[in-house]
Amino acid sequence: MKRLLVVCAAALLPCFLVSAQEADNSGRSVELSVIPRLDLNPVFSTEKGGGTEFTLGNTSLYSLFEGNITENLSFSVANHWASFDSVHDFFASTKDLYAYTLHSDSTNWLDWAYLTYSVGNFAFTLGKDIITTGGLEFDDYDFEVHPSLVSSFWQNFSCYQWGAKAAFTTPSEGDTFSFQFSTSPYGERPFASGLFNYSLEWRGEHGPLETIWSATAVGVDKGEFQPVFALGQRLNFDTFSVGLDALSVVGDPVEIMRKGITLMPVVTYSPTEKMTILAKGGYENYASELVEDLTFKRWWGGLAFHWFPVENLRVHAVASYDNAYSFVSLTAGVLYHISIL
Repeated sequence: MKRLLVVCAAALLPCFLVSAQEADNSGRSVELSVIPRLDLNPVFSTEKGGGTEFTLGNTSLYSLFEGNITENLSFSVANHWASFDSVHDFFASTKDLYAYTLHSDSTNWLDWAYLTYSVGNFAFTLGKDIITTGGLEFDDYDFEVHPSLVSSFWQNFSCYQWGAKAAFTTPSEGDTFSFQFSTSPYGERPFASGLFNYSLEWRGEHGPLETIWSATAVGVDKGEFQPVFALGQRLNFDTFSVGLDALSVVGDPVEIMRKGITLMPVVTYSPTEKMTILAKGGYENYASELVEDLTFKRWWGGLAFHWFPVENLRVHAVASYDNAYSFVSLTAGVLYHISIL
């Protein structure tokens, strides 16, 4: 699969380069970016006798290759080439990306690769894409995310799956409704496992209000589905925004997800174009399936500071606390978009 995509990209690239000079007439265009990120992330335990661990946070290497083949047909490919979160086994996470190439139960080096055909107010997408669930949190690129500030659902749900989507945007462009069919992260292999998801999503923009609401039936076994409801809403103003994600599930490293509730408020303040301050918290609660009247609760919160000294460069610092693991996490890092085309 990897070799096939690289060969196809190499074959298409000269065509895009030649047609780039005639983009206004042909409707063709292409953009290729490489995105490296470097994090330094010490973690301090708050428990008595607890120690300190040093990690590399979300240190990684990504690329984005996207553009228009015709006025109606576009494509997008996102690759996660490398990941380095541990200083003890430096290449462990990168090896996992390639070990699970043809799996649907784990993320891998190919985040997404899809074609979109647009006609009028309709758009039809085919290929590997993100499942339309997860609210505002899943709307950010993975390389932009701070792992210490995300939900356990984001951490454990393999959201990139193969399938198809049909979307309709209203004439006012204020609302987009979509239906998606995709493979399930509960299956080991896409399509071969016979487990699928069915999603409905509404995206709206009305004045300062932005919404991402979805309902997904996730195939967990043959003939068995787990409903996932995600309600994401945000109020956007000139220099700040206030948002809230509410999910009907909680992520789990063994079961992938459990019935419960996840709430994530977030406030973003941008006093200038070169500076953003983000405050985000979260609360998770689910009942034990083994012990009656026993519930598991987790909450976390933190601050992130983003500075953009030059175009395409982000310098960030993050401080957070997680009560479930009793640790304080501090992160300093840089993220850079290198435009190749």
